[in-house]
Amino acid sequence: MPVISKSQCVLAVIDALIISLSAIYIFVSNPLSLYIVLWFLLVTMLILNSKRFYETRKYSLKDIYALFEGITVANVIAGIPMCFILGFDMMLVLVLFLVFNAAAVFTGVFITRCIYLIHLKYIKPVKNVLIVGAGQDGKLIAEEIQSRPELGMKVVGFLDDNMNTLEDEDSTIPILGLTCDSEAVIKDNNVKIVIISVKSRMDSVILTDLIKGIPLGVKVWRMPKFYEKITRRYLVSKMTVNWLFYSCVKKKALLFAYIKRFGDILASIAIMLITLPLSLIAILGIKFSDFGPIFFTQTRIGKFGKPFKMIKFRTMYQDKVEEDFDDDLNEVSANDKRIMPFCRILRKFHIDELPQMINVLRGEMSIVGPRPVREEVYYENREKIPFWECRNWVRPGWCGWQQINNFEPTSEERLEYDLYYIKHKHLFWEFVILVQYIAKVVCGRG
Repeated sequence: MPVISKSQCVLAVIDALIISLSAIYIFVSNPLSLYIVLWFLLVTMLILNSKRFYETRKYSLKDIYALFEGITVANVIAGIPMCFILGFDMMLVLVLFLVFNAAAVFTGVFITRCIYLIHLKYIKPVKNVLIVGAGQDGKLIAEEIQSRPELGMKVVGFLDDNMNTLEDEDSTIPILGLTCDSEAVIKDNNVKIVIISVKSRMDSVILTDLIKGIPLGVKVWRMPKFYEKITRRYLVSKMTVNWLFYSCVKKKALLFAYIKRFGDILASIAIMLITLPLSLIAILGIKFSDFGPIFFTQTRIGKFGKPFKMIKFRTMYQDKVEEDFDDDLNEVSANDKRIMPFCRILRKFHIDELPQMINVLRGEMSIVGPRPVREEVYYENREKIPFWECRNWVRPGWCGWQQINNFEPTSEERLEYDLYYIKHKHLFWEFVILVQYIAKVVCGRG
């Protein structure tokens, strides 16, 4: 898929050079310096990518802390195996090296980001966008572009051959003509990007007008692809869901399912072992809070609509637990009186969800996937939201794409995030989603 802005690729290359040069300078005398540099480069770039530093988005002051946090965490993670390589007797020297490396990388990347923002605001020209099709989809993508000034784009107008659309125009963006006028419109408005947002198949006459009128070098996007690129959500329509179906029944999808299942088993066992001390503390805390049961189970909908019992640590007083309560949809305030005082921290850092590793081992859930919902929510949304069942084509997940992007989505937004995940899923991205989720949870931003 083509990129919207090459600036992000340039940033990634510059950051990689900064990270590599800093690590080379510090560890140049070590015989394993090449492998050390590659290790630091891999970990740091992965963490920065998980914090969305290589996406076209708005930047704010809090991103300075996010950058500092990301580089610090990357150095800690990368430094752990270095203790075994250099020896624990070199621990103090290693710590000093890591501090210097973190400071050098942070300074370099921060300066790069400042130059990048100055370039965006004062130097980089705005790209004019022309949308073919002034219907519902065309107006939707126009609104998305207008609401995202960080894209550096301006919608100059529409082209549409439907006379009814021309007469009923209610958009603030003008309709500049018919598709046969595309050459003149593109030239007069210095258009750099054309988005095709026509739902029905275009006939040969319209296609001929467009191919004559769009000069080579002007980027052309299909509306659903462009929508996915800027929102990271899936545009739900009959056409795109059909394409989603074909991608899910290919042979490589079967191979992916087997590998993913094997990875789920390994990851769930690893998570259970690593978090065992936290689970033991949670069990003791819950048991001594009101001497009730440790676990709380709730019926959720799994793959292909099959119900299963999802397991959590109980965080509410036994006499106040409600079977129809849904943590994923019902907002719970930090001072909710139903929550046991000790368990507030369990909920804040999602420790109460660790027992779901049992669901993963049973094959009822996956580590990464759409979050499972209650039966009532499933059947209600299936009736009122088109293609809701499509999110159940895969196993529900302990964490997911929607969770790291929007913790309070509408049901329609949740479906778009989930279908985007189903369409684009691959093993490396699964790992990135897991890392991003754990980073949010550890920082208490879950």
